[in-house]
Amino acid sequence: SSRYPSIRRVLDEHPTLLTFYDFPSAIWRSLYSTNLIESFNKQLKKYVKRKEQFPNEASIERFLVSRFDAYNQKFSTRCHLGFAQAQHQLEEMFQRQG
Repeated sequence: SSRYPSIRRVLDEHPTLLTFYDFPSAIWRSLYSTNLIESFNKQLKKYVKRKEQFPNEASIERFLVSRFDAYNQKFSTRCHLGFAQAQHQLEEMFQRQG
């Protein structure tokens, strides 16, 4: 606290900031990284930027919903990095809470 007061202040103001450390270390990177979200958002922005291909806002919304659905279908059967390895630990954690 005395050595890094600004860091201590941030942690005091945001006590949930480092909660990913409560989970198994195999999934820490997946929890604190936003790379997947940022990549998907970048793809969406690239398509929506060319607005002339959409006659109105409703067509943009339909397009976005179709992209979200395709993304969910693509990743619905995949296990994210480290989650298969930590599955047993996660099940135990959530059984204790429930």
